[in-house]
Amino acid sequence: MERLNPVVKAAAILAGALILSFTYSLMLNGLILFLSIVLLLFCSKAKKKTLVKILIPAFLAALAIFFTGCFFSNPGEASQLPKNASLNFALASISGSSFYNGLKLAARILSFAFLGILFALTTDGEEFVQSLIHQCHLSPKYAYGVLAAFHLLPVIREELSRTRLAFKVRGIPVTPFSLRPVFAMLVNTVHWSESIAMAMESKGFSGEEKRTYYHVTKVHWYDWAFFAGLVGLLLLGSFLFPL
Repeated sequence: MERLNPVVKAAAILAGALILSFTYSLMLNGLILFLSIVLLLFCSKAKKKTLVKILIPAFLAALAIFFTGCFFSNPGEASQLPKNASLNFALASISGSSFYNGLKLAARILSFAFLGILFALTTDGEEFVQSLIHQCHLSPKYAYGVLAAFHLLPVIREELSRTRLAFKVRGIPVTPFSLRPVFAMLVNTVHWSESIAMAMESKGFSGEEKRTYYHVTKVHWYDWAFFAGLVGLLLLGSFLFPL
C-alpha cells in the first residue's frame, strides 16, 4: 500500500466513500471492512499497536450508533428480517428489523473509519505533498507551507506541555481545559511561523520560479489498478447487495 501514488490512493478512497454513502447495505459495508483489514494487516507496514489505538474511538462510536439504531429506529424500515421478529437484549425487547438496522448503521461507521485509516496509516505526509505538486500541480508555495505546518505539530504539542508546566511552577492553577497555556503557545507558534517564512525567503524560495526536485512522484499501472479495483468492487457490490 505504501508504494501506491498518494493522490491516486486518496482519489480511490474518496470515490469509494462517495459510492458507499449512497448505499445502505450491510454486506457491502462488511466487504469493505474485510478488505481494509486484509490490506492493513498483510499489504502495509502499519503498526498493529497504532491501529488498535485509532480503532478504539471508532468502535465506541459504532457501538453507540448500534444501540441508537436498535432502540430508536422505525421497525417498519426495510430489513431482511421479519418485522414481527423480536430479540431480547438485557431487560429490553427490540424488533428484528431494528436490530438489523443498528447493525447496518454500525457497519457503516466502521467502513468509513477503516477507509480513512487505510489512507492515513499507509501514506507518508511528505510524499503526499510531493504528489500534490507533481500530479495536481499545486503551487510549491502552498504545498511546502502546509508541510512546514505539519512538521510544527509535534513542536506545538511539546510547547503546550512546557507552558502548562511553567504555569504550575509559578503557582498558577491550570485545568485540562484552561485557555491560558493555549494563548501562550499560540504566541510562540506565530513567532515560529514568521521565522520559517523568513528562512524560506532567505533561501530564495518564492514559489514562482521553476524548481528541480530530488524525488518526483509518478503514477504507475498498479495505481490505476487499485483505483479501478476499489471503485469497480464498490459499484458491483452496490448492485449485488442493495440492502
